[in-house]
Amino acid sequence: MSEEQNQDPNQVKFAPDAVLTTSQVAALMQVSVVTVEMWVRNQIIKASKASDGQDLYKYEDIVKHAEKHNIKLDGNIDQIIKVLIVDDDSFVADFLKDFLESRETIYEVHRTGISFMADTLMRKFAPHIVIVDLRMPGMNGIELCKTFSTQIEQGLRVVGISGHWTTEDKDAFISAGGEVCLNKPLDIQLLIAVLEENREYGEGYTLK
Repeated sequence: MSEEQNQDPNQVKFAPDAVLTTSQVAALMQVSVVTVEMWVRNQIIKASKASDGQDLYKYEDIVKHAEKHNIKLDGNIDQIIKVLIVDDDSFVADFLKDFLESRETIYEVHRTGISFMADTLMRKFAPHIVIVDLRMPGMNGIELCKTFSTQIEQGLRVVGISGHWTTEDKDAFISAGGEVCLNKPLDIQLLIAVLEENREYGEGYTLK
C-alpha cells in the first residue's frame, strides 16, 4: 500500500509556508491549547503576533518541532470547537476561556464584553457555539440571539447564561433560537455536557 493510501483522509494537509493558529497546532499535535501557549512562553516553539494579538505559527516550524520530539501530526483540525463568549463579566469570560482551552477537547475561544462587538467577531471568527449572558448593558442576550437568526438556521448553537433570568427571559431566549439557559454560578460539568452534546449527562441538559 502506498504512503498516500496510508494517510488518514480526515487529516488536513498544509502547504509548507502555511500559517496556523494556536488551536490548529493543538489539534494537530493532540495537546491542549494551554500546552501550546506554554511552549511559546518557554520558547520551545516560535510564534508571531497577528494584528489582533493572536499567536500565529509557521507550519514548517511545527513540523520541525514534531520531528525533533517524535510527535505525530495526525490530529484532525475539523474537531476544533469554536466558541464565542459574550459576557460583560470579565471574570466569568476569562475563567471560561481558560477552562475550555485547558481541556483535551480542542476549543478555540474568543470573548468580548461588548454585545455590539459580537457581530464583528461572528463574521471574522465563524464560531460553532455562542455563550451569551442574558443580562448585559446595551443589547442583551435575547436581543443578540435574534440577530443570529440566519446563523442559527445554518447550525449555530447559542447557549444563554445568567444569574438573574426569569421564566419570561428564558422563554424569549428559546423563542429567539437559543438552545438552553444555564444558571450562574455555572455548573461547569453541565456546561461541558451542553457544549459537547453529551446528552447522557442527565436531566439538566434539557433545561429549557
